Amino acid sequence: MVMVLTSTSHPAFMFHRLSGAREEYEWIKQDCSLIDPPAPDKSQKHCMQFTNAIGFRCKFYALTLQGTLAVIEEVDSHLEITSLGTKRAIPSVSSKHFREYLVESDGEILLIFLISKKSINVVDVVEIFQLDLVRLSWTKMESLGDQTLFVGEQCCVSVSASKVGCKRNCLYFHFSHNTIHGWWLYDMKSGSISP
Repeated sequence: MVMVLTSTSHPAFMFHRLSGAREEYEWIKQDCSLIDPPAPDKSQKHCMQFTNAIGFRCKFYALTLQGTLAVIEEVDSHLEITSLGTKRAIPSVSSKHFREYLVESDGEILLIFLISKKSINVVDVVEIFQLDLVRLSWTKMESLGDQTLFVGEQCCVSVSASKVGCKRNCLYFHFSHNTIHGWWLYDMKSGSISP
Protein backbone atom coordinates (compact mmCIF):
# COMPACT_ATOMS: atom_id res chain seq x y z
CA MET A 1 0.00 0.00 0.00
CA VAL A 2 1.23 3.51 -0.83
CA MET A 3 0.08 6.73 0.86
CA VAL A 4 0.06 10.18 -0.77
CA LEU A 5 -0.54 13.37 1.21
CA THR A 6 -2.67 15.98 -0.52
CA SER A 7 -2.67 19.76 -0.13
CA THR A 8 -2.87 21.23 3.33
CA SER A 9 -5.79 23.54 2.45
CA HIS A 10 -8.14 20.54 2.02
CA PRO A 11 -6.59 17.86 4.26
CA ALA A 12 -6.84 14.36 2.84
CA PHE A 13 -4.72 11.37 2.08
CA MET A 14 -4.86 8.95 -0.81
CA PHE A 15 -3.93 5.30 -0.74
CA HIS A 16 -2.97 3.02 -3.61
CA ARG A 17 -3.48 -0.65 -2.87
CA LEU A 18 -3.99 -4.07 -4.40
CA SER A 19 -7.67 -5.00 -4.36
CA GLY A 20 -9.91 -7.94 -5.19
CA ALA A 21 -9.48 -11.42 -6.60
CA ARG A 22 -8.24 -10.09 -9.95
CA GLU A 23 -5.43 -8.28 -8.13
CA GLU A 24 -6.23 -4.84 -9.50
CA TYR A 25 -4.86 -1.68 -8.02
CA GLU A 26 -7.17 1.06 -6.80
CA TRP A 27 -6.83 4.58 -5.46
CA ILE A 28 -8.78 5.47 -2.31
CA LYS A 29 -9.17 9.08 -1.15
CA GLN A 30 -10.09 9.84 2.43
CA ASP A 31 -10.73 13.32 3.70
CA CYS A 32 -9.44 14.20 7.13
CA SER A 33 -11.84 16.01 9.41
CA LEU A 34 -10.08 15.25 12.70
CA ILE A 35 -9.17 18.30 14.77
CA ASP A 36 -5.46 18.73 15.52
CA PRO A 37 -5.18 18.95 19.34
CA PRO A 38 -2.31 21.48 19.57
CA ALA A 39 -3.76 23.99 17.08
CA PRO A 40 -2.34 27.49 17.75
CA ASP A 41 -5.71 29.21 18.18
CA LYS A 42 -7.86 27.19 20.60
CA SER A 43 -10.99 29.15 19.63
CA GLN A 44 -10.72 27.86 16.05
CA LYS A 45 -10.84 24.24 15.03
CA HIS A 46 -8.05 23.19 12.67
CA CYS A 47 -8.26 19.91 10.77
CA MET A 48 -5.16 17.76 10.80
CA GLN A 49 -2.94 18.80 7.90
CA PHE A 50 -0.33 16.13 7.19
CA THR A 51 3.16 17.22 6.17
CA ASN A 52 5.17 14.00 6.34
CA ALA A 53 4.46 10.26 6.51
CA ILE A 54 6.22 6.91 6.54
CA GLY A 55 5.00 3.34 6.09
CA PHE A 56 6.26 0.97 8.78
CA ARG A 57 5.10 -2.52 9.84
CA CYS A 58 1.78 -2.36 7.93
CA LYS A 59 0.88 1.05 9.40
CA PHE A 60 1.44 4.66 8.37
CA TYR A 61 2.91 7.19 10.78
CA ALA A 62 2.09 10.75 9.71
CA LEU A 63 3.06 14.13 11.17
CA THR A 64 0.71 17.09 11.07
CA LEU A 65 1.55 20.73 10.52
CA GLN A 66 1.27 21.24 14.30
CA GLY A 67 3.59 18.31 15.12
CA THR A 68 0.98 15.72 16.10
CA LEU A 69 1.86 12.13 15.22
CA ALA A 70 -1.06 10.09 13.80
CA VAL A 71 -1.02 6.32 13.33
CA ILE A 72 -3.10 5.26 10.32
CA GLU A 73 -4.20 1.63 9.92
CA GLU A 74 -6.59 -0.40 7.81
CA VAL A 75 -9.68 -1.29 9.88
CA ASP A 76 -12.53 -3.23 8.20
CA SER A 77 -11.23 -2.32 4.72
CA HIS A 78 -11.10 1.40 5.61
CA LEU A 79 -8.10 3.42 6.66
CA GLU A 80 -8.49 5.12 10.03
CA ILE A 81 -6.41 7.16 12.42
CA THR A 82 -6.16 4.71 15.32
CA SER A 83 -3.79 6.55 17.68
CA LEU A 84 -2.30 9.99 18.28
CA GLY A 85 1.11 10.78 19.72
CA THR A 86 1.39 12.00 23.28
CA LYS A 87 3.69 14.95 22.58
CA ARG A 88 4.23 17.36 19.70
CA ALA A 89 7.16 16.66 17.40
CA ILE A 90 8.97 19.99 17.26
CA PRO A 91 12.64 20.98 17.50
CA SER A 92 13.98 21.52 21.02
CA VAL A 93 15.61 24.84 20.02
CA SER A 94 13.96 27.99 18.72
CA SER A 95 14.36 28.69 15.03
CA LYS A 96 13.41 30.86 12.09
CA HIS A 97 12.69 27.75 10.01
CA PHE A 98 13.08 23.98 10.06
CA ARG A 99 12.61 21.03 7.73
CA GLU A 100 11.47 17.64 8.98
CA TYR A 101 12.06 14.17 7.60
CA LEU A 102 10.92 10.69 8.66
CA VAL A 103 13.17 7.72 7.93
CA GLU A 104 13.27 4.05 8.92
CA SER A 105 16.65 3.10 10.35
CA ASP A 106 17.63 -0.29 11.71
CA GLY A 107 14.01 -1.20 12.55
CA GLU A 108 13.12 2.17 14.12
CA ILE A 109 11.37 5.33 12.95
CA LEU A 110 13.55 8.43 13.18
CA LEU A 111 12.53 12.08 12.89
CA ILE A 112 15.18 14.47 11.60
CA PHE A 113 15.01 18.24 11.98
CA LEU A 114 17.27 20.48 9.86
CA ILE A 115 17.08 23.73 11.80
CA SER A 116 17.86 27.27 10.66
CA LYS A 117 18.23 29.39 13.79
CA LYS A 118 19.36 32.75 12.41
CA SER A 119 18.82 32.63 8.65
CA ILE A 120 16.78 30.35 6.40
CA ASN A 121 19.86 30.27 4.12
CA VAL A 122 21.82 28.11 6.57
CA VAL A 123 21.19 24.87 8.47
CA ASP A 124 23.06 25.36 11.73
CA VAL A 125 21.48 22.72 13.99
CA VAL A 126 20.45 19.12 13.34
CA GLU A 127 18.33 17.10 15.76
CA ILE A 128 17.40 13.43 15.44
CA PHE A 129 14.64 11.76 17.47
CA GLN A 130 13.61 8.11 17.76
CA LEU A 131 9.95 7.10 18.03
CA ASP A 132 8.86 4.95 20.98
CA LEU A 133 6.29 2.81 19.14
CA VAL A 134 4.40 1.92 22.35
CA ARG A 135 4.13 5.39 23.91
CA LEU A 136 4.13 7.23 20.55
CA SER A 137 6.61 9.73 21.94
CA TRP A 138 9.96 11.00 20.64
CA THR A 139 13.35 10.61 22.35
CA LYS A 140 16.34 12.68 21.26
CA MET A 141 19.20 10.53 19.98
CA GLU A 142 22.83 11.10 20.88
CA SER A 143 24.27 8.52 18.48
CA LEU A 144 23.34 6.59 15.34
CA GLY A 145 25.94 3.90 16.04
CA ASP A 146 26.94 2.18 12.80
CA GLN A 147 24.08 3.82 10.85
CA THR A 148 24.45 6.65 8.35
CA LEU A 149 21.44 8.61 7.12
CA PHE A 150 20.96 10.27 3.74
CA VAL A 151 18.18 12.87 3.58
CA GLY A 152 16.81 14.75 0.57
CA GLU A 153 13.55 16.24 -0.64
CA GLN A 154 12.58 13.13 -2.63
CA CYS A 155 14.08 10.32 -0.57
CA CYS A 156 15.48 9.40 2.83
CA VAL A 157 17.52 6.26 3.45
CA SER A 158 19.52 4.64 6.24
CA VAL A 159 22.51 2.39 5.61
CA SER A 160 24.97 0.39 7.68
CA ALA A 161 28.19 2.40 7.38
CA SER A 162 30.40 -0.66 7.82
CA LYS A 163 28.62 -2.49 4.98
CA VAL A 164 28.77 0.31 2.40
CA GLY A 165 32.01 2.01 3.44
CA CYS A 166 30.84 5.48 4.46
CA LYS A 167 31.37 7.48 7.65
CA ARG A 168 29.32 6.11 10.57
CA ASN A 169 27.16 8.05 13.04
CA CYS A 170 26.52 10.77 10.46
CA LEU A 171 23.73 12.38 8.49
CA TYR A 172 24.23 13.55 4.91
CA PHE A 173 21.60 16.05 3.81
CA HIS A 174 20.87 17.95 0.63
CA PHE A 175 20.28 21.65 1.17
CA SER A 176 19.05 23.99 -1.49
CA HIS A 177 18.10 27.64 -0.99
CA ASN A 178 18.59 30.51 -3.44
CA THR A 179 22.22 30.16 -4.61
CA ILE A 180 23.22 27.49 -2.06
CA HIS A 181 22.97 23.92 -3.38
CA GLY A 182 24.69 20.74 -2.35
CA TRP A 183 25.24 17.94 0.11
CA TRP A 184 26.26 18.61 3.70
CA LEU A 185 27.55 16.32 6.44
CA TYR A 186 26.37 16.39 10.05
CA ASP A 187 28.66 14.44 12.39
CA MET A 188 26.69 13.37 15.48
CA LYS A 189 29.81 12.79 17.60
CA SER A 190 31.27 16.27 17.12
CA GLY A 191 28.00 18.09 16.38
CA SER A 192 29.64 19.76 13.38
CA ILE A 193 28.11 20.52 9.98
CA SER A 194 30.37 20.74 6.93
CA PRO A 195 30.02 20.77 3.11
